[in-house]
Order: sequence, then structure tokens, then C-alpha cells
Amino acid sequence: MRKPIISILLAALAAMPAAAAAVQPPSETAPPATTQPAPQAPPADAAAPPAPSAPSPSAGAVPADPSTDPAPDPAPPAAIRTAGDPASGPPSPGTYIVHAIDVGTGLAVFVEGSDFNLLYDAGSNDDAGREEKNRVTAYLRAVRPDLARLDHVILSHPHKDHHEMMDDVFTAYDVDHVWDSGSLHTSCGYRVFLEAVLDEPEVVYHNAAASGGTHDAPFRATSCRGQSFSAGTVRVPRGAVISNVPVALGRGASMTFLHADSTKRDPHLNDASVVVRLDLGSKRLLLPGDAEAGGERSPPTVPPTPDSVEGKLLICCARDLKSDLLVAAHHGSKTSSRNTFLDAVGASQFIISSGPKKYSGTQLPSIEVVEELTRRAAANGGALWRTDLDDEACKTKPGKIGPDDDGKPGGCDNVRIVIGPAGEMSLDYFRVAD
Repeated sequence: MRKPIISILLAALAAMPAAAAAVQPPSETAPPATTQPAPQAPPADAAAPPAPSAPSPSAGAVPADPSTDPAPDPAPPAAIRTAGDPASGPPSPGTYIVHAIDVGTGLAVFVEGSDFNLLYDAGSNDDAGREEKNRVTAYLRAVRPDLARLDHVILSHPHKDHHEMMDDVFTAYDVDHVWDSGSLHTSCGYRVFLEAVLDEPEVVYHNAAASGGTHDAPFRATSCRGQSFSAGTVRVPRGAVISNVPVALGRGASMTFLHADSTKRDPHLNDASVVVRLDLGSKRLLLPGDAEAGGERSPPTVPPTPDSVEGKLLICCARDLKSDLLVAAHHGSKTSSRNTFLDAVGASQFIISSGPKKYSGTQLPSIEVVEELTRRAAANGGALWRTDLDDEACKTKPGKIGPDDDGKPGGCDNVRIVIGPAGEMSLDYFRVAD
């Protein structure tokens, strides 16, 4: 049986009791919460210190850009693996592996340790094959053929390029905990995701709205994926709310939620993004979803607005952003990744997950963001890694993860990071056919 999914409120604004926003994380001496269902799950919002009141983010989901020039094709770093023999089990104790899965235009990150695993997002705008053609589940089968259960599934926010492949994940694996911002979207894909959660009665679901009760999501009558859905409300039982108390993942590993907002609606769903920092031994990985810097698309030199997600995080908890690895927000868009935010993160290794499909007429990643991340990586002995090295060639590649030669991007340029017991990091492109 699958255990209930949980979602937790990251930071409830004092002036908005049902909302979550950037919050002041606990001190590093705060005891970690467990990953078990309530009452051992992370404490409810009543037990967590509320965030200071702040204005709601005002940035839109995907603002259009007058420039449609794509970033230049990156030169592949030297460390490229063209074939592999994945281990049949989890990493050895003290070792952690991070996989940025090439899903075309979207995001999916799989993280594993010797005694835990986690999936952050599973979506694509152009590579959303179903069932055995699902690129995410195909990758998981290739790297972990022994895997039967996912401890944590996190949906950053309800956009297609982040959730479109999620329902097949629940079909393929038992899931213990689900973390969701709680912001609503009327899309059929988000409905299918919630119904997949609901179909697992033992899963604990947590969002950023509240503890207990149900997450009520109303939908219009619609059809997608060969199914017809009548108008109605999907009600998912909630566990403990998202809080800023660290959640124990496994030996030497934890996750801390820094932002989530249940009050955002289209077209501001990027501002709902679940921002989470993973502590993996002595290294840190920051996953910001599509968190934005506010205002229009702007160069990295323009500071984030105080009411944006990046701005709120800088005000409340800049030191808690410090990380060694960063998955660039919003697929490398100029809506995000401002210099002051990047300074606080201080990463040396960067990953951009993007693909060929344009966002409101704009090709991502933005060249200014690519150049800035490349400069920072070079200055700190790291590199910029991308899942879109050659999407055109990938469409017809005869051997890749998921369907081969299918006319779609995805399945070629998976990025893998291995963190060793002493904190040493090894990064490469994991190119393996299933």
C-alpha cells in the first residue's frame, strides 16, 4: 500500500493565515523533523514560527520577451559518459546522487541516498509521453531497476512543464510523501495529478495552506489523455502543513523548505514555487522551481523586487540560501537569477533544465543568464550543465532514455552529480539508453 502524501506550508504570513511565503528558517541547531505521517511529520503551522508579513509577489508566470534570440549552444564539458552500467541498488552510505533528467522543455530532478530518495517535479511541454513512453519513469527504471517506492515527491507549482508526467510516477511507484504549494490551477494535468494522489489512500499529502482538512480543488468539465472529466471538486486529505523545520531524509541528509505559497493563481503560479534546499552530507543543493525576481524580464544586474520570491528570500533568510549546487530557476529565464540572489547562493556548479519549446515566444535559457552562470562557475572552479546540448539531434537519436528516434527532445543530456562521503563531487552527462 502506498502511504499518504504530505504537503507542508513553508511560511505562513501572519497577515494571511492560509498563505505561505518566504520564511525565516530555523537556526542550524533546530532538531530535524521526521518524514513519518503526523504526529511525527513536521509540525503544524501553530508550532512553527510565522513569517513576517510581506506583500504578495506580483510577477507574472511567464512574461513575454521582445527578444527571441536563444542562448548560444554550449560547448560540452570534457566529462561525458556515453554509456553506463547503472548500479542495481541505492548508493553506498555517505554517497548521494543527483539526476537532472532530460525531459525536453521542463524539469525533473531525482535525488537518492543509501536510505532515501526524492523526486522534484516531473513535467515537460513537449516530451510528455504516457505510460511506457514516459521519459521520467523510463529514466528511473534505467538507473534504479530495483526501485519500488519513492519517499518524497515534490511538485514545485502546477504548470504543465513541472507536473505533466507525475501521474505515471504514482502508477509505477508507491509514494510516501507528497509536497505541493497548494496553489490551484484549472488545468486537466493538475487534476490528473491530484487524482493520482487521491487514489493512494495511505499517502500523506502536505501543502502550504494548512494542516488537516482537505485540499479542495474545483475543476470544470474537460477531457485530456483520452479521458473525460465532469465538473467537480477534488478533495485531498492534508497532513501537516509545510513549515521551515528541516525534514530528515536519511542518514546525513535533510531538506528545508524556504518558500511555498498556496494563494497564487494563474498567471502568477511561478510565485507559488516550492523552494527547497537539500543538505546532502557536507554539500547543499538548491531547487527553486520557477521562483522569480519580480517585474519584467531583466538582466541579472537588476535587483529583485522586495515582494518577489527572490526578494523575500533575500530579506528573510539569505544565509540559508547558501548552496554548492543550483538548478537555475525558471529554466534559465531572465525573470529569475538576479546577481544579488546568486551572490547569496554562492554556488559553483549550475544546472539549467530547458528545451526547444518557446515560452510566450521566448526561447529559454536567456543568453544573459547563461553568460552570468558560466562566469560564476568558472570563477569558482565549477561548470554550467545543460539538458539542451543538442535537442535537434536528440529527436532522431536511435538510443536514448525513453522512446528512441521519436521526433521529440528529451532522453539525451541527463546530468548526474555524485557526492562522495568526503564531500567530493563528480559531475557528468549520463547518456545511457534503456
